[in-house]
Amino acid sequence: MTVPRLGYDDSIRRLRELGFLGADERPPMPDHVPQPEDEEPLGLSFFRTFIGEGADLSNLSMPRTFFGRSEVSNASFRNTDLSESNLRWNNFIGVDFTEATLARADLRASTYTRVNFTGTDFRGADLRRADFEKCFFDGAVMDGAVLTRKQGSRLALSGVQRAAIDWRDGDGPEPSGG
Repeated sequence: MTVPRLGYDDSIRRLRELGFLGADERPPMPDHVPQPEDEEPLGLSFFRTFIGEGADLSNLSMPRTFFGRSEVSNASFRNTDLSESNLRWNNFIGVDFTEATLARADLRASTYTRVNFTGTDFRGADLRRADFEKCFFDGAVMDGAVLTRKQGSRLALSGVQRAAIDWRDGDGPEPSGG
C-alpha cells in the first residue's frame, strides 16, 4: 500500500525540517520545466548541493524542481512527485525512486548508478545522454519516454516497456547547464 504524498506546502515544511530550505523560504512553483537559463526565481532548486547520508525525501510533492550539478547519494525519493523536473547534469548514486513520478522530467546528461526505478512513472520523460549502471526498471511506466536505441541495448527492460518507448537513433543536442 502506497503512503499518500504530502501536498506542496507540507513538502516545503518537510524540506525545511530536513535543512534543505531556510525557515522563511517558500519557493514558487514554475509554470514549466525549470531551465538553468531561467531568470530567478527557479522555484525549488538544488544547485551544487549534496543530498545524501540517508536523506529521506519520500512521499513529497516537488514537481518542477531544478537539480543542477548536484550529487545525490543514498537518498530516497520513494513515491515522490518530481514531474516536469530538471534532473540534468547530476550524479545519482544508490538512490531510491521506487514508485516516484518523473513524468515529463528531463533526466539527460546525468549519471545514475545503482538507482532503483521500480514502478517509476517515466511517461514523456527524456532520458537521452544519461548513463545508467546497475539500475532497476521493474514495472516502470515508459509510455513516451525518450531513449536512444544504444541506451536501450544496455537496459533490462520488458517487452511491454520497450514497446512503449519513443526510440531515437541519436542523442539529440547537448542540454544546457553542463
